[in-house]
Amino acid sequence: MLKSLSKSLRLAVLGGLSLLGAPALAQSGPFSPFAPFQARVNFQPAGSPVPAGFVVDSGQVYGSRGNGYTYGWNMDNTANTRDRNDANTPSQAYDTVIRTQNGGDYTWELAVPNGYYEVRLVAGDPSFFDSDYIFSVEYYGHVLKGTPTTGNRFVEAVTTVDVNDGRLTIRNDSFAVNNKLAFVEVTRKFGLDVNFQPASASPTEIYGYLSDYGQAYGSRGFGFTFGWNVDNTANMVDVSYDIDILAQRHARMQQGGDFFWEIAVPNGVYEVDMMAGDPSTKNGAYRIQVEDKVALSGIPTGYGFVNGAGVVSVNDGRLTVRNAAGAGNNKINFIRIRQK
Repeated sequence: MLKSLSKSLRLAVLGGLSLLGAPALAQSGPFSPFAPFQARVNFQPAGSPVPAGFVVDSGQVYGSRGNGYTYGWNMDNTANTRDRNDANTPSQAYDTVIRTQNGGDYTWELAVPNGYYEVRLVAGDPSFFDSDYIFSVEYYGHVLKGTPTTGNRFVEAVTTVDVNDGRLTIRNDSFAVNNKLAFVEVTRKFGLDVNFQPASASPTEIYGYLSDYGQAYGSRGFGFTFGWNVDNTANMVDVSYDIDILAQRHARMQQGGDFFWEIAVPNGVYEVDMMAGDPSTKNGAYRIQVEDKVALSGIPTGYGFVNGAGVVSVNDGRLTVRNAAGAGNNKINFIRIRQK
């Protein structure tokens, strides 16, 4: 059967069974308590004027920059910084660049708490358009891809990535030609994956998930706060079925009461993915509401699972997951939460 679906961060569809997972990377502490983080880094010669709101990267090897941040390159790249002093550029941030393939394959990293980040990349050069820009961020390929023209010298991209090793990494794609970076902006967003399971089951931290054992709402591991409206530990199940470890565990949401689950989050807009099901039985009509939206609805067939997703707004500091009207024998295996 299916034992390793949780190793892929992408949606996997195998034999009619759709599972969402995260990298199965064994780590001693993959989670960091959520705290705001933002860095705006301009690539430029050390002596050039610094754009307002930015800190400087002038090509030094990775290390503490003395400005509250730690970042830099896999090898010295100071010789590849440029300040074009082009009167047609929108601002100083666009006027300065660093070449990332001239004389070597240069990789840039920024120390960050493990978590979920929005990254804005700007590649380009006001004085030249002889490039094919392609950059990856973390293990996400082709995050930025484009070719400048005489009328448009810059290519920009915004993406969201997970960081699990304490460093956000930007690197050249092998098909890039004369890659250059103007600046990067990195902002932490709230992101967390939670698996519902009995306390006696093995923890799922190595899969990138925190475990919920059915306790009433309160402080949990790694500084996060989540839980149920009342104690629900008696309804946490591990069917020990020969299937993905995240799928064989679930919480019953209607057995002996109407149980709902909440997690403390910053107010904002969130994308939520979840799965409901039980590989040992299909006797349910799964309907789960997140905030004011039904995000999962379906009758289990095949392997016995239903996937759902939605985008919701949170205005009271808690994202709430509850039984929707029409649900029968509701269950939830896991939930992935990403701030937009």
